[in-house]
Amino acid sequence: MKNYYKINEISKLYNIGVDSIRYYEELGILHPKRASNGYRQYTTNDIHRLNVIRDLRSLGFSMQSIKAYLENQSISSSLAFMEKEEKIIKEKIKELKRIEESVKIRKKSLRQSQKIIPNQIQKEHFHKRKCVALKSSTNRSDADLQLVRLSKEYEKNLFIIGNFNTGYFLDMSDENDIHPHSVFIVGDNLESYEFLLPEGDYLTYYYKGKRDESNTYIKALLTYAHTHGYEIDDYAMEFFIIDDHETKIEEEFITQLQIKIK
Repeated sequence: MKNYYKINEISKLYNIGVDSIRYYEELGILHPKRASNGYRQYTTNDIHRLNVIRDLRSLGFSMQSIKAYLENQSISSSLAFMEKEEKIIKEKIKELKRIEESVKIRKKSLRQSQKIIPNQIQKEHFHKRKCVALKSSTNRSDADLQLVRLSKEYEKNLFIIGNFNTGYFLDMSDENDIHPHSVFIVGDNLESYEFLLPEGDYLTYYYKGKRDESNTYIKALLTYAHTHGYEIDDYAMEFFIIDDHETKIEEEFITQLQIKIK
C-alpha cells in the first residue's frame, strides 16, 4: 500500500474537485505533508478524514461541525455523532417512504386517467374536498402564473402527498364571458387547507387536448343543466387531470369540468 498520495490521485479516487480538497486543507481538516518538490502528499489518515467528510456531508452536516468533531474525536464524541447520524438517516428513510407513497399514488392516478371516457356529460357525487385558492386575473396566462405561485407556496405539502388536482374556478355570472377568477389546489390529504368544497352532485365533463376549449364545453354543460331543470351555482371548476406536469404531448392532456347542481 502506498504511504502517500498526490492531490490528483485523491481527487480521482473520491471524485472531489482539487479546489475542494484545498478548501478542506484551508479549514484545517486535512494536513498534507510537502514533498521536496513542494507537492502535497496525503496520508491514509487524510483518506480516513475524507471518508468521514463524504459521509457526514451527505447527511447535511456543516463543515464547521465536521471539523469540530474531527479535532475532538473520541469514543464518546463518535458515539454522540453516530446518534445524530442515526436520527438523520431515520428521517431520510421516513421522507423517502413518503416520496415512494407519493409516486405510487400518482402512478395509480395516471393509470386510472387512461380509462377515462371523454366527451360525455355525467352526474357525479362528491364528498367535501379540501381546497386552497388564490385570486387571479381573468387572463389565462396570468392565471397560470398564479397557479405556479400557489403550487410553490404549498410545494412541500403537495410533494409529500402526490395526490392532488390543480385548476381554475371559472366565473359564470355572465354566460357570454366565462373566465377564470381564481386558481385552486384540491386534495383529500392536504395537510393544511383554506376551505372545503361542498358535498353534492356535480355535472362533469372530460375532454382531451388543449385546455382552451373549456368555454365551449361549459356552455354545453349549462345547456344540459337548464334542459334537465337543474339549478346551478355561478361558478364552475376546471381540473387539470393530465397536463404538462405529466406529458408534453397536448393530445394527451385531460381536463375535467365540474358544475355543482341542485
